[in-house]
Amino acid sequence: MRIHSGRLAVALLAALLAAPTRGDEPAASPVPPLQFTVGARVSAALPMGSVLSDPATGTLLIDELVALSIPLQLDAGVTLSGRWFVGAYVQYGWSVLQIGQCKVGETCQLTGLRVGVQALYSLHEEGDTPWFGLGTGWEWMFTRYSSNAFTTTLDVSGWEFVNFQAGYDVQVAPAWKVGPWISGSVGEFSRASMGRDGHSQDSNIPNKALHGWLQLGVKGTFGL
Repeated sequence: MRIHSGRLAVALLAALLAAPTRGDEPAASPVPPLQFTVGARVSAALPMGSVLSDPATGTLLIDELVALSIPLQLDAGVTLSGRWFVGAYVQYGWSVLQIGQCKVGETCQLTGLRVGVQALYSLHEEGDTPWFGLGTGWEWMFTRYSSNAFTTTLDVSGWEFVNFQAGYDVQVAPAWKVGPWISGSVGEFSRASMGRDGHSQDSNIPNKALHGWLQLGVKGTFGL
């Protein structure tokens, strides 16, 4: 019995020495202080406000031209300490014209472009997390009407003062996050360019008006 007890004690002692302690467990990977991040978004955008306000002809509401826009957006920048994303965005949207804006026999197209900078803040460094942010930039809206007899273009552009953003990221892989997002913007068109059959004329918009977009969509983010 003593021999068996001694062998048992030695075996137990060896097992205890071989078992990993809490200090031996691998530590969680630290969040890098600086991480290059790219992202892509798709959304549905609803227009609000006016293109311009003319005392002679009246206010031109933006929703008199656009019923709905479908923008695609690319983001690129850096994430600091897993929470702050600072970078640039570019967004191109295809718009659905309001009924009656395009006459029979005409080809009509309305597209939009937004370029700017943004800062987003995540509430958690890792895992699923809510986030919110702000952005600002420049916006263009391109309108083209054409037929066998003529081609007319009207392009307007101006400063997008601010866009407010919020969303929720779901961690689907170590470097991948996907989730819903929503944003609202406030801007003002200040320049206009009107063209007819290859001839164009640029001018300032004298009677400016505020407009905006309400966007709701899905965002994917990848950290390198």
